[in-house]
Amino acid sequence: MSEEQDVIVLTRDRPGTGTITLNRPHRRNAWTVPLQRAYFGALEELTADPDVRAIVVTGAGGTFCPGADTQALQVYSDTATTNPEMATIEQPEWFTLTVPKPVIAAISGMCAGVGLAQALMCDLRITAPDTRFTTAFARRALPPMHGMGPLLARAAGESVAADLLLTARTFDGVEAHRLGVVNEISDAPLERALDLAAELAATCAPSSLATIKAHLVAPWLDRVRDATESVDATLDDVLGSADFREGLASLLERRPPRFPPLSRDQIPHPQEK
Repeated sequence: MSEEQDVIVLTRDRPGTGTITLNRPHRRNAWTVPLQRAYFGALEELTADPDVRAIVVTGAGGTFCPGADTQALQVYSDTATTNPEMATIEQPEWFTLTVPKPVIAAISGMCAGVGLAQALMCDLRITAPDTRFTTAFARRALPPMHGMGPLLARAAGESVAADLLLTARTFDGVEAHRLGVVNEISDAPLERALDLAAELAATCAPSSLATIKAHLVAPWLDRVRDATESVDATLDDVLGSADFREGLASLLERRPPRFPPLSRDQIPHPQEK
C-alpha cells in the first residue's frame, strides 16, 4: 500500500454514506501534500460513487487536524519555498466546496490552521465540546492561507472572522458553536455525523442537495479562490522571512513569539492585483 493510500481510510459505514478518515495519528493527522492529494482523491471517488449520497470527514486517533505538519514547515522555512509537489495536485485548494454531495465534518481533539480551513469547506460541522480550535496564522507570521478569511466570514460573519484571525486565539467547541463556526455540539461527533449523513441519504433528493449546495457556495467561491491565489502568490517570500522563522521557532520551542516592529515594505496593498 502506498503512502498516499495509508494517510486516508475510506469506508462506507452506513447505507448511502461514505466516510473519509484522515489517518496520520502518529502526527495527529497534521496536513501534508500527500494527505491533501489523497483526501481530494477520496472526495472524487465518493462523488463518482452513485451509492454514496452524503460524505463524512473525520480524523483518526481522536483528533481532526492540528494544521500543517511542523516537519514540513521546517523544510519550507529552510528552503524559503513551498513544496513543488503542490503543483502536481490537480484539484484546487477549495475543491471541497465544489463537491456536489453534502460533506459533514466530525471534529474532535484539535482543529487548527489548514485543518480548520478544510472543516469550514464542509457543509456541516459537528464538534465535541472540548475540541480546541485556532486559526493560528498570525502567531506563526503567516497570511490567512487556504481562503480562511472568506471561509470564516461565510460561516460566522466578518466580525467573528476578524476576531479569530487577528487574535489567533484558541477556543473550544462550545464557543465555536456559539460563534457559528460549527453547527452542532455532540459528545460523539462521529456517530452524530454518520446519523445525519444517513438521514440525508435516505430522505433527501440528491439533485436537490446538489442544487442547494451550488446556490450556497456560489456567492463565496470567487472570494475563496481570490484570497487563496493572492496568498499563494507571495508565500515563498513569507516562508523565507525572519518573521516566519521566529513564528515556527516559538511553536517548536513552546514559547511566546518575539516579532520585530512592522516595516514599510511589509505593508500589503490589497487593492492592487
